[in-house]
Amino acid sequence: MKNQKEIVLSMIKKQVKEIDPSADIILYGSRARGEERPDSDWDILILVNTKADIETEKKFRHKLFDVELELGEALSTFVYNKQEWKSKYWMTPLYKNISNEGIAI
Repeated sequence: MKNQKEIVLSMIKKQVKEIDPSADIILYGSRARGEERPDSDWDILILVNTKADIETEKKFRHKLFDVELELGEALSTFVYNKQEWKSKYWMTPLYKNISNEGIAI
């Protein structure tokens, strides 16, 4: 039987892959570190090969809203283009944190 973490991550992965099968999905933050509290959100980074504009982000957030409603869990989602993530954001604290603690799902 799956635990709550496995259920949530499985549902996130399913919803993201329905929009973009080639997307990379990374869990980061307190849940990735194993330091979550019962009210902690799920910090999710989605990396896509296509343009990562506000419309792309809205598509993913809208799709993942169903997971939030069904499970009563809060998701915090960022969407970036894979190439830009590696070349443009590599010096940011967010990039460094995700590189150090992120878990691919």
